[in-house]
Amino acid sequence: MAEEWKQELKESIRTVEQLNKYLQLSLREKRQIKEVIERHPMRITRHYLSLVDKNDPDDPIRKMVVPSAEEFNLLGQYDTSGELANTIMPGLQHKYAQTALILATNRCATYCRFCFRKRLIGLDTNEIIRRFDDAAKYIAKHGEIDNVLISGGDPLVLPNEVIARFLERLSVIPHLRFVRIGTRSLVTLPDRILADDDFIRMLRHYSLHEKKIMIVTHINHPREITKKLVLAANQLSRSAVTLSNQSVLLKGVNDDAKTMADLQRDLVSIGI
Repeated sequence: MAEEWKQELKESIRTVEQLNKYLQLSLREKRQIKEVIERHPMRITRHYLSLVDKNDPDDPIRKMVVPSAEEFNLLGQYDTSGELANTIMPGLQHKYAQTALILATNRCATYCRFCFRKRLIGLDTNEIIRRFDDAAKYIAKHGEIDNVLISGGDPLVLPNEVIARFLERLSVIPHLRFVRIGTRSLVTLPDRILADDDFIRMLRHYSLHEKKIMIVTHINHPREITKKLVLAANQLSRSAVTLSNQSVLLKGVNDDAKTMADLQRDLVSIGI
């Protein structure tokens, strides 16, 4: 079963030609998208692309994942939250006293165009973790750290063995109270949860017997809450993890009161 989500990941949309089969792009759009993805790669799972309304050029789902010429806008910065200044070693950040942040990977199932780490996502980088044991030793020496956030990229694109190694090493640090895993896979690749019983068993074991596990989802629009996402959320809840969500305020996506209110109500109704 676990091979199913890995195969789905391999079949992600990465080229303008593949995308055009779904969205029937204009020549101008093709040219612009090709230019953008030479700098910032594109990756969209077929599941997520199926949520796009191909007849609506202003579709909010489309805005989040289809490259745009706006990405050439030079305003702002790549390191939007001062991560470089808080980096202890490659892949380990300590910005807030109680939290250590692990950048476990530079890959995701789908590359969101608004990502605040797009400086490294899908690209060669020296910012992700290389020696997890060294990071764990740092965390063990700092008693003020009571939680670790494993992020990236999306940690759930990693094999179960790698995630288990992270959890095993962190579980023996006495002052850690819980471990958070940040992921958008419930939205972009729900079969990562639904088609991998070993992953669910692993989470249940660590959350019940070692350190409490929290899954931090990333859902920005009510239409991202699909039947598969609900099933995946239920599966995770039964595995004894706590589910919470972060949403990014995005122009043309969720920057109106009704959309955001609907999103929050829908999330609460499924236990997030």
